[in-house]
Amino acid sequence: MNKRYSMTSSYDVIYEALLPKLAECNLAESAARFGLNIDAKGQITINFFKRDYLISSTGVTPVDGKPVNINNRSILIHYVLSQGAGEPVYSFKPLFRMTTIFSSGDTGKASMMDAPLIKSFGNDVNKLAGTIMKLGGKSENSQEPYSQCWIMDVLPKIPVKLIYREADEDFPVEIQTQFDVTAPEILEFECLAFLCGCLVRALIKTAEYGTVDGWE
Repeated sequence: MNKRYSMTSSYDVIYEALLPKLAECNLAESAARFGLNIDAKGQITINFFKRDYLISSTGVTPVDGKPVNINNRSILIHYVLSQGAGEPVYSFKPLFRMTTIFSSGDTGKASMMDAPLIKSFGNDVNKLAGTIMKLGGKSENSQEPYSQCWIMDVLPKIPVKLIYREADEDFPVEIQTQFDVTAPEILEFECLAFLCGCLVRALIKTAEYGTVDGWE
């Protein structure tokens, strides 16, 4: 109980620490750079996992007024604060291969970050496919044998590829998330890791409850 409360409050602290930076952000410039809508009040509208959010100088609010995971709100602040520019090239790598620290000896297999997806969807690729498409993903032709893949634009200019690899005699089922190689130009590695966590959570919650945050 205490551990769970501590984790929750620490994420709240992260969000609260970002608010002064958000207050100083030129939201109009961010909206123009990422192709986002901004209203007469200076509020950006952004869609994140099929939910609309308003980002103002004072914080992030879901348009539907329903509960939202605090990490989703923090990621959206990091996103509008980013000075990243350019367009995705649709060349994908696992997140752990985007730093020299983790790239040595990479086998191309799924990381621990994807383990919850394997637990939830490993025995039901149709369930995975349906959930991905419910969140806006689209099926793509896989270049790997005995696999399926999908592309999802988790945020404007940040597409993600999800790959499902069938089990064989030597390896169990694997599910892997891969980011466009330009993603680190928009968000730092730590933020991308949080974003990946938000994606994994959205997929699992949507499959279980029909909605990203488990509300009906």
